[in-house]
Amino acid sequence: MDAGLLITACFVASLSPGPAVLSTVETALRHGARRTLWHTLGLVAGEIPQAFFAYAASVWLTGSFPAGRAALAALGSLWFLRTAAGHLLSPRSDLPEGHEMEGEGLRLFLRGAWVNFSNPKTIPWLLAIIQASRIPTETFAWGPALALVGAAMLSETTVMSFYAFLADRLRPRLRTPALVRAVDRVTGLLWLALGLLLARQAWELVAGLLGG
Repeated sequence: MDAGLLITACFVASLSPGPAVLSTVETALRHGARRTLWHTLGLVAGEIPQAFFAYAASVWLTGSFPAGRAALAALGSLWFLRTAAGHLLSPRSDLPEGHEMEGEGLRLFLRGAWVNFSNPKTIPWLLAIIQASRIPTETFAWGPALALVGAAMLSETTVMSFYAFLADRLRPRLRTPALVRAVDRVTGLLWLALGLLLARQAWELVAGLLGG
């Protein structure tokens, strides 16, 4: 196993634009970098079962793996489309202040966990990382599994904290209602695009299962 390549590949995957990055930036704009830490911890928690699942799938390649990916794609699509509808139909006119952020920790944590857990693209990324870093997959072993999970957790925590910091620096500039509504609408369109892409992926996976 190439530990350096494993860590590098995980960082590249985390840096790549996707649902986790979009959700982190949006959360930092709404709630600030400090509160976004809860969201980041949720992202990490959501990626842990994905990493174990990807490792197990690479070892056993069970027949249920395609069905699992299709289900995750469908659930992720529904979540992204629901989020998009909220932004596009009811954009906010201001960003929450400190007193409005109290009690948000658990909700932000659960949202982050769901974003990563429901993202079917996480598993293909991890499968590619497993192969690229030459993680042994002849039999299931806890050492390689924990190495993969640890690298994924490290990269996700570091990269998403960086994105949250950058977004938080922009937050003071977004004080006018027009700009806040514009941010909501732009992020809504991005969530809509992601939702439609995941819906297409879910359909292709289901069609492949039925055709196979």
